[in-house]
Amino acid sequence: MNHLKTAIGLLPGALSLLAASSLLMSACVDDEPGIEVPNGAGNNAGGSTGAQAGSAGASIAGASHQTGGSAGSQASGGSGAGASNSAQAGATEMGEGGAAGAGNDDGVGGQMTEPQACIFHTDAPPGESEGEGGAGPAPTITVQTSAFVGSYLADGAGRTLYVYGADLPGDCQADNVPTSRCDADCLVSWPSFDAGARVLGPGLSDVGFGSIVRGDGLAQTTYFGWPLYYYKTDLTFGQMTGQGKGKTWQVAETTPASIVIMKEGAVKYLADGNGRTLYVSSADAVGTGSSDPVSACSGPCLQTFERFQQKSPTLVQSLEQQDFSVFVAAGNQLQLAFKGQPLYKALADHKAGDTTGTATTGFTAALP
Repeated sequence: MNHLKTAIGLLPGALSLLAASSLLMSACVDDEPGIEVPNGAGNNAGGSTGAQAGSAGASIAGASHQTGGSAGSQASGGSGAGASNSAQAGATEMGEGGAAGAGNDDGVGGQMTEPQACIFHTDAPPGESEGEGGAGPAPTITVQTSAFVGSYLADGAGRTLYVYGADLPGDCQADNVPTSRCDADCLVSWPSFDAGARVLGPGLSDVGFGSIVRGDGLAQTTYFGWPLYYYKTDLTFGQMTGQGKGKTWQVAETTPASIVIMKEGAVKYLADGNGRTLYVSSADAVGTGSSDPVSACSGPCLQTFERFQQKSPTLVQSLEQQDFSVFVAAGNQLQLAFKGQPLYKALADHKAGDTTGTATTGFTAALP
């Protein structure tokens, strides 16, 4: 992908004039401070932004494999629903109350769920069959719980794992493998994580995990397509000093966020949990405290864009729940808005990082 062309296309006006050298510099070094997270304490912004441990309603039903075999599918806790080993099957987001969602075209008052793209998965590489005392190998990936982020991933020693918004999560298509864009100096601060034979602790299903070979030849473990990392100053159990760095480094929650902050060059923008860009239109009327947003996208516009429909989005910690609202758009459809601006996805965006929607006059990526 032409990173320079894509990054410039994300912003109108003055930001589009960013110098090419600044856009092509390493996207991995963020000087912005992280979110202060005291060990074992914190605030979950009303309980809606962080994943909660053992939430059965967050299970993923029917998540697809890239390689053979079948397994139960879930993000955290509970029992899996049986994963298809078809690369085309896809994963369907569970609706409210734990009922499987049927699509993203529900009317007002019904569940507003969205089919998720199929997720990247590879079988775990072979490893030792027996650990100390013949009890089996010790877990290399575990689930920990924080009052700040809820349930999250850690290595076998409890060291926190992170995901990076500049990376590109892949999917079940063989030619769309997850891409890590943290290299060189970035890896000094954010070492990549390799779980090896990938032995999972309680509450985890292997369906969400995979392994890639990075550009430097090293193996790296992925979770729902997102490469996993350590942070250099997290040295003991429960530390998460990298949380929120540059708004693009986030603790890897066991239930992945459905809206994330991604980064292309110097530009940060919103995307869904699969890395698909979210857009806003200058033709729309922005909602206020006393009036709902009004979407001007209709007719031919809806042949290029679709309304972004998520009734109860889960957010990375760097986003605020109060910035998102649901309103009734034309056709009696529910649509999500960010800071009063209706959100859309481009129908021609087929993978993480695509920004075809910026070619349409008036449409830009939604900026956090």
